[in-house]
Amino acid sequence: MSPAGLESVRALYAQTAPHYEPAIAQPMSAFARSLAAWIARCVRENAQGTLYDPFDLPQRGVCPHVRLALDVGTGTGVLARHMAGFARRVIGVDISAPMLAVARAALRDAASPRIALWQADLHQLPLPRASVDVIGASFGLNHSAPRHALRELARVLRPHGLLLCQEWSALDALSQAFDVAFEQAIEVAGVSAAFDFNLPEAWQAHMQDVEDYYTAFKAAGFSLVWAREAAFVRVRFPSVQAFIAYKLAWAPRRLPFQALAESAQQACLAKWQAALAPHCAEDGSLLWQPLLIRVCAVR
Repeated sequence: MSPAGLESVRALYAQTAPHYEPAIAQPMSAFARSLAAWIARCVRENAQGTLYDPFDLPQRGVCPHVRLALDVGTGTGVLARHMAGFARRVIGVDISAPMLAVARAALRDAASPRIALWQADLHQLPLPRASVDVIGASFGLNHSAPRHALRELARVLRPHGLLLCQEWSALDALSQAFDVAFEQAIEVAGVSAAFDFNLPEAWQAHMQDVEDYYTAFKAAGFSLVWAREAAFVRVRFPSVQAFIAYKLAWAPRRLPFQALAESAQQACLAKWQAALAPHCAEDGSLLWQPLLIRVCAVR
């Protein structure tokens, strides 16, 4: 990735970091917890030589401890904290210093001595070849250049080690309803739909479906690759307001919303309420089931 691209990603997450714990951490923890449990099951089966289908594994069984796990794009360290349950040492790497500051504060509260947090570019990891037993990434790859990033992850992963990741797939119904109402509201107000962070688009341009993931991982040197698209995780928000707060915590939405006049903000909130109300349960809660693509790859 170019220096300009790296700075764009840093700028995006510098704007998002202060809002992560209040509005984003809880729903994202559900995704990280689910991924970590899947990683543990895959590690167990791989150690036993019985990893035939990562998407059809027994729930029970003890995961053997691994020496070193790597959490790529760790952000606030949510996945790293879950991976510490089966790894003697976890290194979480991220390019954003503000996100890592939030992660370090959370680690101080959780007293997790097994976890180290490094500011690093995943295209150039400060790790020796074949030094990592398992790599996890929960939405940590989607601002990277796929070909370069996957080859670097393959470099640091030991032979027969595992890389397991999850990324967003096609937009779900709740997110579509939110985005349509948002675009309509800000168009009426005459505000740009998104502040331009000039983010690199290499990942999104090349990784659009399961077949793209399979092809890219095989080309990067992984011997076995499984990929599947599904709604692996369900997150229940207590209210429409909680879902809106989660969506607005991300800088590309929050900044244009904050640029609206107060009356336009109220109109936008009303549009979201109307658009999301049909998706609510009787108690007013929202069940979010976004499509994800998960990959398990063996070095």
